[in-house]
Amino acid sequence: MSYQSPLPPGPGHGPGPQAYYGQGAQGGPPPYGVHPAYAGMPSPAPRSTGLNPWVAGLIGVLIGGIGAMVLSFVLPMIFFGFLMGGPFGGDFDEGFMDGSQRVTVAADGSVSGAALADVLEDDWYEDMTCPHTAKVGTDVTTICRGSDGIEDLRVVVVFRGTDGEFTMADLYE
Repeated sequence: MSYQSPLPPGPGHGPGPQAYYGQGAQGGPPPYGVHPAYAGMPSPAPRSTGLNPWVAGLIGVLIGGIGAMVLSFVLPMIFFGFLMGGPFGGDFDEGFMDGSQRVTVAADGSVSGAALADVLEDDWYEDMTCPHTAKVGTDVTTICRGSDGIEDLRVVVVFRGTDGEFTMADLYE
């Protein structure tokens, strides 16, 4: 007993490899391993993402440019901040003002300019002249003139209370 194919004989169904697979799209044999039902069908078109490639490229360039600008400003600040002992490398409780000092306050709550200048000269300033402060209190400010030995400068003195405690900051002219 021999095997009989269920396909009827006809063109493309004779003996040989075409007998089982059928004819390809162009009249030749179909590609190897392709099911006969899909032998002549074209492949589907790729799906669109909905975004024009030119627009996607421009968005990428814009975001990359903004990122480069931000990093060109932020990275040096961080690097030099750690390197120079800036805002990230020093103590966080000290700002631009020097440590706290204390001056003698008179009974009426005033501070003489000479007494304040003497306290400032004990630190590292030279030839300081300060005005008389009539009443010392929180956030009362006095500006003294003097030198640090090299340049002329002004020293901003900010009192922290009525007991004569103050902080200071240098302003170079």
